[in-house]
Amino acid sequence: MNLINDVWIPAHRKNGEKIKITPWQITEDIGTDREIVELAAVRPDFNGALIQFLIGLLQTTCAPKGNSDWRNWLNNPPSADELKKKFEPVSFAFNLDGDGPRFMQDFYLEKDDKKTSKDIGKLLIDAPGEQALKKNTDFFIKRDRIKKVCIHCCSQALLTLQINAPAGGKGQRVGLRGGGPVNTIIMGENVWQTAWNNVLADSEFDRFANVAKTTEPDKFPWCGQTRTSERDKATMTQDVHPVQVYWSMPRRIRLNFMGQTNTCDLCREKRQIVKAYWTKPYGVKYEGFKHPITPTYKNKDGLSLSAHQHEPIGYKYWMGYVQNTDDGHEPAKTITNAYSRRLQKFRLWAFGYDMDNMKACCWYEGVMPVIFIDNETQWKHYNSEITMLIQASDTVSDYLSKAVVKALNSSLFNAVRQRFWRETEPEFYRQIALLRDEIVACKDGLSIRQAWHKYLVGNAQNIFDDMSQSDLIDQINAERVAKAYNELRKCIYSKKLKVEILGLPKKKEGNA
Repeated sequence: MNLINDVWIPAHRKNGEKIKITPWQITEDIGTDREIVELAAVRPDFNGALIQFLIGLLQTTCAPKGNSDWRNWLNNPPSADELKKKFEPVSFAFNLDGDGPRFMQDFYLEKDDKKTSKDIGKLLIDAPGEQALKKNTDFFIKRDRIKKVCIHCCSQALLTLQINAPAGGKGQRVGLRGGGPVNTIIMGENVWQTAWNNVLADSEFDRFANVAKTTEPDKFPWCGQTRTSERDKATMTQDVHPVQVYWSMPRRIRLNFMGQTNTCDLCREKRQIVKAYWTKPYGVKYEGFKHPITPTYKNKDGLSLSAHQHEPIGYKYWMGYVQNTDDGHEPAKTITNAYSRRLQKFRLWAFGYDMDNMKACCWYEGVMPVIFIDNETQWKHYNSEITMLIQASDTVSDYLSKAVVKALNSSLFNAVRQRFWRETEPEFYRQIALLRDEIVACKDGLSIRQAWHKYLVGNAQNIFDDMSQSDLIDQINAERVAKAYNELRKCIYSKKLKVEILGLPKKKEGNA
């Protein structure tokens, strides 16, 4: 099976039809009800990996020289045949099976006497680890649930693991961006636009590693001897070509094909299946890399690291995913590049695993609408106003959470915060759309900040009433609830929130 030439990518057409396509078919029937509008894998993490596969393939074979070349293809997509011709020169590196180099698989592992065999279900990131099996704590993802996986799903699982690889015990290397990185994707109206929106010009992309490293293994590490790390040997940006950021191989894996046909435990379709794979520790140990679609932050030592997700994705993460922050959080290069390309509106699709060392705790994903202002001064003003709105939300969520905890004498802090951010999200996007109009009209944004404060106050009070059960006066500690409510009200009308954070005008004593 070849991942360039054979159909294996599940997708939906605009008319709702679910099909399998090759990578080069993403531009087929654009502008009709048969165009490919979304990926349709059986798991959301597979969809996240597949869009990165398509972006990486385009970046590897079709990188534009500049923004004008990029915009030309955005408005006038290449035909499927054109894409096929562009992809053909690298198709040798995308064989999933066979005796030679295999996609994201260790070239020499099959003949290694020290390799071990694993059940194919272990290829899934959320599969229970060895400790969970020993301690019988596989409560949510049960053992032996996945015993046979078809070659289509297997290729998706392999891709997903290699680009997200979490810690997995001694010698099991993490992904190029660490385990379970955040991915931020600029969405389009169809799969072609979504993939092409995130392809950088050569001059921008070449900075991610060493363009002088041009051999096949420099780009596709499975095409040669694996850069193993038994002695903690690191692979740095100077050691590989930039495209390897999309084709990383931290895990030493080789699929064990037995030539059997059966029903896949994931997609329930019948085709060739895989039941096991070989593996060995000490694969490629990547250090010092950034990735085009991953935001970054600075640690206490000032090093810039890839961001990871530990909470539901929403406007709380606007700062860092869409805008820079004063403490070193920066959006992905593809996002800042969208501003230089003058994309007026787009949807930002963010997703990633919440990893606790080698344990997958949760998969998070969300979509944020982003509006750009094509005037540098107004754009900076717009961003500064949004910063105030989000800081106000963060402050009120903290006040509210503490108040509910005090009222109930319980540990609901995180639950309250998450509910607050979730419930205020739709109004936030409505307000920043209105804010954009105000800024373009050369207004100061004060009316939006006033409206936002009023909305946050009302939302906080409603959530407090609901969660503190203040209407059940005979079932609660009324004195404690009343005291917590009064403290909350004092905080949400405080000078700190209204004046110092939101920049609202000071009012005379006695006025709220």
